[in-house]
Amino acid sequence: MLVQNRYNTSIKNKIPVADIARYEVGGAIAVLVNTAPAVFWMLFYLFSRSIVLQECRSEVVTIMSVTESPGYVTRTLDITSIKQSCPILTSTFQEVLRQRTLGIQLRQVMQDTMLDDTYLLKKDATVVMPSRVVHSDPAVWGSDVEEFNHRRFTNDSKSQREAKKPTLKAFRAFGGGTTLCPGRHTATTEILATAVMMIIRYDLLPAEGRWVAPRTEKTNIAAVVMKPDTDRSAETRIRGWKMGF
Repeated sequence: MLVQNRYNTSIKNKIPVADIARYEVGGAIAVLVNTAPAVFWMLFYLFSRSIVLQECRSEVVTIMSVTESPGYVTRTLDITSIKQSCPILTSTFQEVLRQRTLGIQLRQVMQDTMLDDTYLLKKDATVVMPSRVVHSDPAVWGSDVEEFNHRRFTNDSKSQREAKKPTLKAFRAFGGGTTLCPGRHTATTEILATAVMMIIRYDLLPAEGRWVAPRTEKTNIAAVVMKPDTDRSAETRIRGWKMGF
């Protein structure tokens, strides 16, 4: 439906078919290249940490409506309410991106600029800002910067209180300034919706007996989210709930 609507809109605006094809290639990359590995890491951190899974499940259950029918119970969730009503789940997602994104942002210097009375940026120079560097700076995120803290982005987070700078300004998973990812809301909704369906409907158990994070050395330089080098096998068990969205 999305592709059809984009195609019809392009045709109405007299865009050549060859150009439409080029747009769609870019759109496919945007939809799949980063969201798919983001879903992987979201599920990995949720199911590999029991306290994270427990707290996120408890949050989601409280905003679900229940309909009872002969033989089964249907639990329905309005996906648009997650961001406002599930701060721990949302924080977990942001912490996943903080740990597993490596995008690079570029800025052109428009005029000679002195930063912190120390660094001179010359006009027409290019400033390269790897988000990985910002996301791993203890001066910004606190002494536990290397740890996965699923409550880091909640108001009661110890890391949030100890941070020397406003944490949200240093969160660069979707870029920053005037170049924020235009599809960030859609991507966030897709990832959270998938995560919610999985944690409510299933239990995942590692086939290897314990959860082991895969290496990410083969991640393409064009990617923003680290891609696992290898698959991870898991046993899926249905929790016995029927759920609707």
